[in-house]
This record gives sequence, C-alpha cells and structure tokens, in this order.
Amino acid sequence: MLRSSSELNWYIFYTCPRAEKAVQQELLKRNYDVFLPMMKTLKVWKNRQKKWISQVLFPNYIFVKTFPFELYRITQIPKIVSCITCSGEPSIISSKEVEGIKEILSLGNEITVEKRFVKGENVRIVRGPLIGYEGILVEQKGKTRFGIKLKEINHVVLIDINIKLLEKV
Repeated sequence: MLRSSSELNWYIFYTCPRAEKAVQQELLKRNYDVFLPMMKTLKVWKNRQKKWISQVLFPNYIFVKTFPFELYRITQIPKIVSCITCSGEPSIISSKEVEGIKEILSLGNEITVEKRFVKGENVRIVRGPLIGYEGILVEQKGKTRFGIKLKEINHVVLIDINIKLLEKV
C-alpha cells in the first residue's frame, strides 16, 4: 500500500544512548508532535535509599508524528542517529498503537517491555479502560499479561490483566 507523501504518521527514530529526553526537548522546541513513553520505577540504591525515577520505556527510541518530507530534517538534529526503516522504507507505527501505550501508561500499573517477540494468542480487551485494544496474551511468571506488539522496533509492552476482560480475536 502506497502512502501519500502529505500524510501525517508516527515515525520511529533511534537516538544516542541516554539522549531521549534531550532529543524530545529539541523536537518540542521545533514544534513536532513527540511521544517519549516514560514510566515511574522505584529505584533502591546501595545505601537502601529508595527513590521514584522516570525511566524511558524504550531506550534509544522516540516517536514523532510528522510528514515524510520532514524525516531528513529530523535526522539532522543532534543526538538523533537515524530514522528506523524496514526494506528501505521508514517504519511507521499506527496511532492506535501509540494511543494503546498511552492508555497503558495512564493506568499506573507495573509495566514490562520484552525485547523479543513472545508467542501468544491474539486477544481483544472487552471491558475496562483499555476496551477495544487488540494485542497478544502472554503467560509470564504465573501471571496473565496483555501485550501490544511494536514490530518495527521488536518490542512488546506488557501489562497484568484479568483474563475475564479478554476475548479471542
């Protein structure tokens, strides 16, 4: 399917290590629509001190909603390494996937990210705050988890879920 060159899409950019927040600020300054998924995690230091910190959900990746003709200009921004491509074409994630990740983050539950594909059944959430989202069902450490696949960067966002909220797709 050919996409129009004037179509807004969510593109994925690879950043330098630990530069995601700086890249986000620079893109926001340039009026781009940016999504940098962050989660709060409790960090326990060696001296047993505990502190909540914001952590990037997908290290080295940032999502930008823009037009295809802007991609080269964005890759010229300091600390952006490249635009993620597949078969020479820029990789795009759907607005539905971005909204799903935002919804999962807004729930405040514990989240894990798998860096490899996990086998599981395709399911749809039928009740609750994530109603309508489709993903995969995963059994992990004795828990039932719902995941949204981001094929373009080979990650899966997982959240604990009650099996009663799901139906097979």
